[in-house]
Amino acid sequence: MSSKNQNAPLSDDDIAELADLIDDAAARTDAPLSLEGVDGFVTALQCAPRMIAAESYLPVLFEHDAPATLFADAAQYGRFEALLGRRWNEIARALAVPIDNLADPRALSPLIMDWEGLLADLPKNEAAALRAEGVPPYASLWAAGFLQVVEHWEADWELPPDSKDEAFVDEMLDPLYVLMTPPEEWTEAERQTSRNDYVAMAIWSCYELRDFWRDRGQAPRA
Repeated sequence: MSSKNQNAPLSDDDIAELADLIDDAAARTDAPLSLEGVDGFVTALQCAPRMIAAESYLPVLFEHDAPATLFADAAQYGRFEALLGRRWNEIARALAVPIDNLADPRALSPLIMDWEGLLADLPKNEAAALRAEGVPPYASLWAAGFLQVVEHWEADWELPPDSKDEAFVDEMLDPLYVLMTPPEEWTEAERQTSRNDYVAMAIWSCYELRDFWRDRGQAPRA
């Protein structure tokens, strides 16, 4: 397997490999792991009030004190770390670039699973079986992964009650909470906005939150 520079963006094959590694580890833990959720988790770490080291966040992500033991061997775990590191750098680059439009090729592009597209490509009986098992709403796993960071390190995100800063952060997190909420539980007001628009709002929130914590001097970056 050829090695790549840690700044190289993930190819489609790399993404598929990372997804397989995550799925393999997920079989050995009760954590609700998925590529999409891991991508949301890693994104949130870069929008958070402070930097958190891998030795602290990986046990939270995997809900296991020794994440390396969830993989088949040391080589497989090393490959996961390498691919995740490249994705980390890819997200960091995207969030660091000022953009005016999410169509900008440099913009953050979350690894969100297009379940409806997948179902459309499957034979009808396979699609029906998968749908019967339950298909996550679009971007719900990404939002859940992001909010796992917010809620686990809740104390870091606390701001003076009723302050304009607290209101701002709540406003930025709101689209993520909406995406994580089952559609049947959305309020009438929430249903006035499309799911795709909430995804766009959530992506913009990533930029805003990253800049917000940097401006407060609470999130030193290399």
